[in-house]
Amino acid sequence: MTKANPEFLNLLLDALSDGEDKRGSGPRIDSLLDWLRVQRGAERGFVVSSESSGDYHIWCSRDSTGRKIPAAQKSISHHAFDQACEGEEPVIFLDAHLDRRMRSPAETDGVQRARWIEVIPLNHQRVPSAIYFDSRFGEGPSPEEPSIEQSVAVALLEKLLGLGSNGSSSRKKEQVRRQADVEESLPPAVPAAPPKERVFSQIGKFVSYSSEIQKLIEELNKIKGTDIPVFIEGESGTGKELLARAIHQGSGLEGEFVVLHCGTVTESLVEIELFGNAKGAFTDAHQERKGLLDFASGGTLFLDAIDEASPALQAALLRVIESGSYRRVAASEEVEADVRFLACSSVVKKNKKVRPELRYRLAGFEVHISPLRERPEDALLILDQVLAEEKVNPPEIQVEAQALLLAQRWPGNGWDVVHLAHRLATSGHDIIDVDRLQELLGVMAGTSPVPSQGVRDVLGRAEREVIQRALTDASGNKSVACETLGISRRTLYRRMKKHGIPLKETDPDDS
Repeated sequence: MTKANPEFLNLLLDALSDGEDKRGSGPRIDSLLDWLRVQRGAERGFVVSSESSGDYHIWCSRDSTGRKIPAAQKSISHHAFDQACEGEEPVIFLDAHLDRRMRSPAETDGVQRARWIEVIPLNHQRVPSAIYFDSRFGEGPSPEEPSIEQSVAVALLEKLLGLGSNGSSSRKKEQVRRQADVEESLPPAVPAAPPKERVFSQIGKFVSYSSEIQKLIEELNKIKGTDIPVFIEGESGTGKELLARAIHQGSGLEGEFVVLHCGTVTESLVEIELFGNAKGAFTDAHQERKGLLDFASGGTLFLDAIDEASPALQAALLRVIESGSYRRVAASEEVEADVRFLACSSVVKKNKKVRPELRYRLAGFEVHISPLRERPEDALLILDQVLAEEKVNPPEIQVEAQALLLAQRWPGNGWDVVHLAHRLATSGHDIIDVDRLQELLGVMAGTSPVPSQGVRDVLGRAEREVIQRALTDASGNKSVACETLGISRRTLYRRMKKHGIPLKETDPDDS
C-alpha cells in the first residue's frame, strides 16, 4: 500500500472539518489552493469566476510566498480563461509569453510575462469558474493526468466554494432549464433602439476618435479666439496644416490664412518675400510690392516646415515677433505686424533645426499630432469622409476588411488613406472584402498587407473599432454582433467595458 502524504492528509482533515466551530472555510480554501499551486509548480494560483458584467470574481489567490495577490482581477488572461472554460478538461498553455493574446491586463510593456498558464475548469451551474495557475519560470506542469490527491483537492475546493459537483451533463441540463425559464418570463421582443452614434472630436475639418487628441482639441478650442502662437509637430500627413486652418477659422480673425513654405525661400529673397519692398528698391522695382506679412495682416501667417527655414529667414521672423513691426526693403517707415503666427514641423522631439529663441516665441501652445499607427481607428474615419466626398454611394467595407485596415502601419499617414479612398471609389466594387482590399493595398506604394495574420490577431490590435462597427451594423443587437465577430457574449461584454463602449443599450436579446 502506498503511504499517504502527511501534509495532504492534514489538509484533507482540515477541509472536511466543521468550519463553524473553527476558522471558517476561507483559510481552508487558501490552504488547498496554495498546496495545489506548489504541486503544479506554479508561481501564482487563483480560484476565479467570470461574472456577467465581464469582470472576474476572485474567490482566493496566493503567490509564491503564500500571500494574497493584489489586483488579482487584472492578472487573469482573458483568452486563456475563455479557451479553457469552453471545455471540461484542464488546459496548459505553454510559451504563453510568446502569444500576445495570452497577455493579462496587468502585463504591460516592460513587465515580464507569464511563461505558462494552466486553467482547470470547475463545475458551476451559473458562470464559468476555474482554478488558474501561471508562472514566469520553468517549462510548465506535466500534461499527464493529475494525481489522485490533486484531483481530490480540486473536488474539495468546489465543495467549499459551493460550486457543486453535479457532473457536466447535470450542469448543462440545469443551464438549459434555467435559460428556458428565463426565456418564458421575457416580455415580447421589441425593436432594437438605434445604436448611439460614435462620438468623435472635431475642430474645423480635423476630426479624431482618439482620446488623446480629444483632450488636445478641447484645449485648442479654449485658445483659438486668442492671438497665442501655436507650434504644431507631427509626421508628414498627420494633418498639421488642416489643424492650423481649423485654428484660424475658429479665431474670428477677418484676415486671410497665408501659408509660407519655409523651405522654398532662398536666403537672398527672405526680406522681399516676407516684408515686401518699396518702389525703386532695386532696378526693376517700378512699384511697391507687398510681402506675405501684408497679405496676412489681420489674419494668420502659417509657417509651414519651420524646421526647413534658412538661418536668415529664422532671424527675420524672430525680429518681427520680438518688435511687432517690420520695414519693407528700401522703405523708411515701420509697419505694424498685425498677424497671428502658427508654425509646424515634421521633426518631433525637440527640433534642433529651429533656433531655440524662435521656438520659444512660436510655442505659446505646443501641439503634437500622433501618427495614424498609434490611432488606427482614425484611418477608418478619414476613409469614410473621403469616400463620402468621392461617391454618393460609397462601397461597403466588410468587418474583416476594416480589421485589416486597422492593422496597417500607414507610413504616409493621412495621404496613404486618401490615396486608398480614391482607389476604392474607382474600383467599381460595391462590397470590399479582405481579398479585394489585399489587392488594393498590395499595389499602393509605401503600404503592404498584413502577412500571414489571421483576422483574430488583427482584431486584437484594433478590437474597439471593430466591435463598435459590428454593433452599429447589427443595430445594437449584441447576439448578431457576437456572430459577426466570432466571439462569445461574455467576451463581448468584457471588451466593450474595456474600451468604454456603453453596455446598457436597448437590445431585444437583453430585454
